[in-house]
Amino acid sequence: MRIERLDLERYGHFTDHRLDFSGTDVRLHIVHGANEAGKSTALAAICDLLFGVPERTRLGFRHGNNALRIGAVLRQPDGSLLEVKRRKGRQNTLLAADGSTALGDGTLAPLLGGIDRVQFERLFGLDHARLRAGGEAMLAAGGDLARTLFQAGSGLTGIADIMAGLQAEADRLGSPHKRQGSKPLYEALDAHQAASARMRNEATKAEAWEAGEKRLADARAALAGLQAELEKAQRAQSRLERIRRVRPLLARLEALAAERAELGEGPDLPATLAELWNAAATRLLQAERHRQQAAQQVEAALAALADAGEAPRLPELATEIEALFQRAGSVEKARADLPRRQRELEMADERLALLAGRLGRHDAPDALEAAQPGRVLAARIREKAAAHGRLDGARDAASKREMLAARSLADLADGASDGETAGDPLAAEAALAAALRLGEVETRLDEAAREADARTDELADALSRLGRFSGGAEALARLPLPDLAVIESWAARLGDLAQQRAKLRDALAQAEADARKHAATLAELAADGEVPTLAAIEEARRLRDGAWQAIRRRMLEKLDVPDVEWSGLGLGEAPAPRFEATIRTADQLADRRDREAQRVSRHARASSDLAEADARLQALERDRNDLEAQARTLENDWQSLWQESGLTPAEPALMAGWRRQVENVLALHRQGREAARKQSGLAEEAARCAGHLRDAMALAGLPAAAGETELSRLRARADAAVKACREQTDKAEKRRQEQARAERALRDAQREKAEATEALEAWAAGWAGDMAALGLPAGTSPAEAEAALTAWEDIGQELRARHDLVHRIDRLSSDIKQFQDDLTILVEKALALDPALPLDATVPDAANQLLMALDEARRRETRCGLLAEAVEKARLSDAEAATELAEAQAERDDLKRLHGLGAADDVPALVALASRRREWQRAEQATLAELAQAGDGQGRVALAAEVGGLDPDGAAAELAAAGQEINRLQAALPQVSADLRDAERLLEELRQRSGIGEAAQEAAAAEAKTAQYAARWLRLRAAGLLLTQAVERYRNRNEHPLLRRASSILALMAASGGNPVTHLKVDYGDGDHPVLLGVRRDGSDAQVQDMSEGLRDQLFLALRIAAVEAHVAQATPLPFIADDLFITSDEPRTAAGLAALAELGASTQVVLFTHHRYVLDAAEGLEGVQVHRLGNE
Repeated sequence: MRIERLDLERYGHFTDHRLDFSGTDVRLHIVHGANEAGKSTALAAICDLLFGVPERTRLGFRHGNNALRIGAVLRQPDGSLLEVKRRKGRQNTLLAADGSTALGDGTLAPLLGGIDRVQFERLFGLDHARLRAGGEAMLAAGGDLARTLFQAGSGLTGIADIMAGLQAEADRLGSPHKRQGSKPLYEALDAHQAASARMRNEATKAEAWEAGEKRLADARAALAGLQAELEKAQRAQSRLERIRRVRPLLARLEALAAERAELGEGPDLPATLAELWNAAATRLLQAERHRQQAAQQVEAALAALADAGEAPRLPELATEIEALFQRAGSVEKARADLPRRQRELEMADERLALLAGRLGRHDAPDALEAAQPGRVLAARIREKAAAHGRLDGARDAASKREMLAARSLADLADGASDGETAGDPLAAEAALAAALRLGEVETRLDEAAREADARTDELADALSRLGRFSGGAEALARLPLPDLAVIESWAARLGDLAQQRAKLRDALAQAEADARKHAATLAELAADGEVPTLAAIEEARRLRDGAWQAIRRRMLEKLDVPDVEWSGLGLGEAPAPRFEATIRTADQLADRRDREAQRVSRHARASSDLAEADARLQALERDRNDLEAQARTLENDWQSLWQESGLTPAEPALMAGWRRQVENVLALHRQGREAARKQSGLAEEAARCAGHLRDAMALAGLPAAAGETELSRLRARADAAVKACREQTDKAEKRRQEQARAERALRDAQREKAEATEALEAWAAGWAGDMAALGLPAGTSPAEAEAALTAWEDIGQELRARHDLVHRIDRLSSDIKQFQDDLTILVEKALALDPALPLDATVPDAANQLLMALDEARRRETRCGLLAEAVEKARLSDAEAATELAEAQAERDDLKRLHGLGAADDVPALVALASRRREWQRAEQATLAELAQAGDGQGRVALAAEVGGLDPDGAAAELAAAGQEINRLQAALPQVSADLRDAERLLEELRQRSGIGEAAQEAAAAEAKTAQYAARWLRLRAAGLLLTQAVERYRNRNEHPLLRRASSILALMAASGGNPVTHLKVDYGDGDHPVLLGVRRDGSDAQVQDMSEGLRDQLFLALRIAAVEAHVAQATPLPFIADDLFITSDEPRTAAGLAALAELGASTQVVLFTHHRYVLDAAEGLEGVQVHRLGNE
C-alpha cells in the first residue's frame, strides 16, 4: 500500500492542505518545514488516518475535535486507487470519498496486513527519539546479537531491562530450586510448617507444669557440676600441653648453640653477592664469545670486498648520459617531423605563385617579398579612399544646409514681432519658489494645533490616573525617584525571596510528613513487641551480666554488694528467677534477631530515617529564620530607597508599574512641550509664505487683491501670474534665438561648401602619385585600389608563414646533427673509462645502450659501497666486543675489592658461609619467639625448670588421661545444655499456649500466601523464558539475511572518516552468546560500546531498514515514516543515509520529515527524491 495523496482538510492548524506523494519514479519523499510549520502534525495525521483519531487528541485546538477530518488516496497492492476520509468518533469513522458514506472499520485491514497502530509505529515509524533509544539499547545489551536484531526488527527497546526486571522480581520471591529462608516464598512455607506443628502440640495437661519445673532444676544442677569438673581437667591439660610444646624448642636452642660454634667467624657478605658474581662471570663468557664472533665477521667482510673488485668509473658521466637520453626522444620526433615540414614548404610556394598571378606578376618568393607595398603606403591609400567619400558627402550636405538656412530666414522675416513683457519673470519665479519651498504650511499648522491639544488632554488624563502624587508634571519631573531598573531588581529579589519561602514551606511540610511517617512505622513495630535490635540485645546482655556479677560477688565470693545496686538490678529476695529471666530475655532477643531480620531492618531504617528527618527539620527551621531576617532587612532597605522622594512605597512589583506610569506621564509632558514649540514655528512659516506669494504677483505685473489672507488662493493666483509672465517672455526670446541660429547656419553652410570643394581638388592631385607607387593608373577608383591592397596582404601572410617554415626546418636539421655529435663524443668518453663496454655511436639505439651500461655500473658501485660499509661495521663490532670484555673483567675485580676480598678468595664459598650464619641467627630468633608463645608468657629458665622435673613418658600418659576426661565432659556438656534449654523452652511454651484456633488461622494464611508467591514466580519465569525464546527465534530466522543487508547499508552510510566501518560480523568472544561487531577498514573490530553515538544510530538505522525490507518482502508493504533521523550525522553520512532510504523506497513507500536545511542540500543530486515544503517556504 502507498499513500498517493494526503489531505489535511481540518486537522491541527491545517485547513484544506494537500500533500501529493504520487509518482512511480519517486523513491523518497522529503517533507521539509521550519519549526511550528506543522511537520509533527502531518506525521501524526498518517497514523490517525490509518488507525483512527485517538479519543483524547490535542489536534482539535483550531477546528474542534468533532470537526477533525483527514483524507487520502491510497494505492492498493493490485494498483487500484482507494480514496477515504477519516473523522473523529467512536464508530463509523472511516468514510468514502464523498465524506458522508460510512465504510466498514475493517476496510483498511487487508491493506494493513493485520498490523495495529502500536506495531506500525514500532516497525514502520522511526523518529530521532526511537533511533536514540535503539542505539542506547544496543549499548546496554553489549552488542548481544539476538537482542539487537529483535529490537531493530520489532521496534521494541529495553529488552535487557525487561528481562533483568523479570529475573530480579523472580529472585526476590525465591526459587523452588534453592531454599533461602529470607525470601518471601520460604518465609511463608516456614510459617505454615510452624503453625501446623503448633496445631499438633497444643494439648496442655495440668501435671506438665510441675514436671517442667523439676526438670529445669535438675538440668541446672547437672550443668553446674559438669562445668566445675571440666574447668579442673582443662587446667591440668594446659600445664601438660605447655610442657609438651616447649620441650622440643628448648632442645632445638641447645642444638643451635652447638651449630654456631662449628660455623666460626668470617666476613658478613650479602646474599646478593653470589648472584652478582655469577652474573659477572656470565657476562665475561658472553664478552669473550662476542669478541671471537666480531673478529670472524671482520675477516669475512674483507674477503667479500676483495672478491667484488674495483668500483666502475662510468657513473662519473651519469649526468651527461641521463641528459643525452632525455634529449633522445625529442630528436627522434624531429627526424620524423622533418620530411613533413619540407612537403609543407613546397605547398606554400605553390600558393604564392597563384596569388601573384592574380596581380599579373610571376616573380619568385624573394622578389615578391621585395615588391610588397609598405604599410605606410597601404594605410595612406586606404585613408585617401575613405577621405574621398567623406569630402564628397560633406560638399553635398553643405549645399543642402545653405538652401534650408536661406528659406528659414525668409520665413522669420515675414512674421510680426510681439511687444515687450510687463514684468520680471526671474524675480517673480524666485519669490514663488521661496513660498513653495515652505510647502502646505497651513495643513501642518492645523495638524500641529490638533496634536498640541491631544498631548494636553493625554497628559491631564495620565496625571489623573497616576495616583500617589497630586502635583503637576513639572513637579513630578523634579521628584527624586529610583530608576525603573532598580525597582525591577528589587521586585526580582523579593520574588526570589518569596520563591525560597515557598520552597522552604514545602520542604518543611515534607520533612514533617516524613518524620510522622517514620514515627508511625516505629510505633507500629513497637506495638508487635520489643524489636530485637542490636541495642536492645546489648542492653539485655548488660542486665544479664550485671545480675550475674552481683550474684557472684554476694553469694559466691561473699562480698558486699550495695542494696541500691542489688535492687536496681531487680534481684530482690529471690535473685535466681530474676537472673534466669534476664538470661532468657537476652537469648530470646538474640534468637529473634535472625528470625525477625526484616522487622529489625525496618526498625533500624525507620530510626535512621526519623533521625535524618529531625535533623532536616532543624536545618530547615534555621533556614526559615535566616529568610525571615533577610526579609526584614530587605523591607527596611526598600523603605529607605523612597525616603528622599517623600512617598510611601507599596510592593516592588506594584511600584514598578507605577514607575512605568511616571515615565509615561513625563514622556507625555515632553511631547506636549514639543508640540507647542512646533505650532509656534509653523505659524511664523505661514506668515513668511504669504509675503513671498504677494511679492511674486507684484513682480509678475499683477497687483495683489486687497485683504486676501488664505494661503491656498494666494498660491494659485501667484502661480498663474508667474506662468503668464514666463510664457510671454519665452516667446519673444525664442523668436530672437531662431533668427540668430538661421543666420549662423547660412554662413556656416556657405563656408563648408567652399572648403569641401577645395579639399576634393587637393585629393585628386595626391591620389595619382599613390596609384603610380602601387603600379596602378591614376584613374583607379578607391574600390579597385582596396582590392589590390587585399591581394598584397594575402601574399604577405603566405610569405610570413613560408619564412617560419623555413626557420623550423633549419632548426630541426641543426638539432639532429648536434645530438649525433654529442652522442659520438659521450660514447668516446665512456669507452675511455671502460674499453670493455659494448657501445657504438652509429647504431640507432646507442643512447639506450649507454643508459643501460650506466645502470649496470651503478649496481656494481652500490654493491662495492655496501661491502665497504659491512667491513666498517664489523670493525666497530670488534672494538665494542673488546671494550665489553675489558668491562666484564673489571666488574669481577671491582666486586672483590668492594667487599674487601683478596684476589685468591673463593667468593661463592664465602657467600655460602655468611648465608648459613644468617640462617642460624634467624632460626634462633624464630625458636625464641615460638618458645615465648608456647610457654604462656613464662621465661626460658622457668620453662626449663618445669620441663626438667617431669618424666616425658609420665607426662604423656597424664596428658592423654586429661584429654580423655575433657572429651568425656565436653561430650556430655551439649546434652546437659540442651536439656536445660529444653526445660526452659518447655516452661515458656506452657506459659504462651493460647489454643489451636489461632494456629489453624495462621496455617491457612501461610498456605494462601505460599500459593500466591509460587504462582507469581511461575508467571515471571514463564514470561522471561518466552521472551528469551522469541528473541532467539527471531535471531535464528533473520540473522544471516538481515546482517548481510544491514552490513551493506552501514558500509554505505559510514563510509566517511579516517577508518570507517566497512562491514558487520558475528563473534562469540569468551561467551556462548553471539555479539554483533563492526569491522573497520584496517581490519580492527569496533564493538558497540566503543562506537560513537552517531555510528550506533547509523547501525540501528541500517538494521531497521534491513528489517523493513525483509518484512515487506513477505507481507503487505506499508509506508515507512521517518522523522529527523540525521541529527547526529555529518553531511557525507546524511547523504549516504538518504541514499539508503531511497533504496528502501524501491520496496515500499518512504516519507522523511525534517526541519533541517542541510538534509535538503544532501538530497540534491539523488535520483528519485521529491521534496515537499510545509509553511511559507
